[in-house]
Amino acid sequence: MAAPHADRRGFLQAGAGAALASSLFTRGIRGANERVSLAFIGSGRMGSANIGFAARVPGFEIVSVCDVFQPAREAAIERARKLGFGGVKPMRDFREILADRSIDAVCIATPDHWHAYMTIEACKAGKDVWVETPACVYVEEGVKMIAAARKYNRIVQAGTIRRSGGLFQKARDVVTSGALGAITFCKTWDYAGGSITCGGVHMLDIVQFAFDEAMPLSVAAQGTPDRMLAVYRYPVFVASYQSRPNCGDTSGAAFHGAEATLVVNRAGYSIFPNGKSAQPVAERIRETTAMNVSHWNDFLESIRSRRKPAGDIETCVRSTVTCLLANLALRHNMTLEWDDRAFTVKQPEALPWLKAPYRAPVSKLIAQSS
Repeated sequence: MAAPHADRRGFLQAGAGAALASSLFTRGIRGANERVSLAFIGSGRMGSANIGFAARVPGFEIVSVCDVFQPAREAAIERARKLGFGGVKPMRDFREILADRSIDAVCIATPDHWHAYMTIEACKAGKDVWVETPACVYVEEGVKMIAAARKYNRIVQAGTIRRSGGLFQKARDVVTSGALGAITFCKTWDYAGGSITCGGVHMLDIVQFAFDEAMPLSVAAQGTPDRMLAVYRYPVFVASYQSRPNCGDTSGAAFHGAEATLVVNRAGYSIFPNGKSAQPVAERIRETTAMNVSHWNDFLESIRSRRKPAGDIETCVRSTVTCLLANLALRHNMTLEWDDRAFTVKQPEALPWLKAPYRAPVSKLIAQSS
């Protein structure tokens, strides 16, 4: 698995050399006490929540909020004011934020179809970016988001907060240590129903987080978009995603090994040994809010040091594409085979489904990102 991952990294970072040579959009390493000016693009439920999380990380200065919906914009500014950030500028057009050279970073929490375009444009403008999940709605968009982040030497942190959660990090360590034995099956589920590109990105991201960002070889899906069962064939195991509305459970992931099974969710994790005489092991810590704050803290540290963040855009694109493939398999009633080296599907007839049908001028601007 190590060699293919190295190939993928080389493929997606091909423009890094040019980025390092460019000083137009590159800022130096920041001092520990230097504040990062932060603007929010999209101030609905997730954008407003992120204002609260970012406010708990010393080092961010919230300076602007942009939203086309005036009540949401005004509510977010008032929220920021109550958290100690006065004088926050209201903006209606995100391009005003990108044109403001005093703004260091942006949080993009808009509807999904804006994520790729805004992230790419923010990278071009020299901003570091936090972008909510899913990263994109088309495979091609995700590739261009990665290319933009590398070309312009930007920190792009995706909202895959579980990567900064202590419980999920411990669960990953257990899986990678071999304590569960060889993993043969992974199961993920989302109790709330809805799109796989909503909760499913977070669940499948946990699996790929534990397996060196591996992507599936093939995917098939049955059901409906909000009542889905997707089955993935990975190089050394099989995985599933289930949308399970109203089941009274929380979303999570299970790793089934030859020696034991590990189940993890936001409430904790449990290990169930296969032997009848062995007792289960469990750790229970509710850390939902803490994960968000930790992820924002990781974003700040990455901005200052210029190291890759925990939720680097490449990892989120890979997890998002894993979900997009299930949607395509369901919509077109076919099993899709994935070529990870080329980062595309193997069936020629499916290739058009990976591309976004943009209209001008967005099509031209997206094309200029790589």
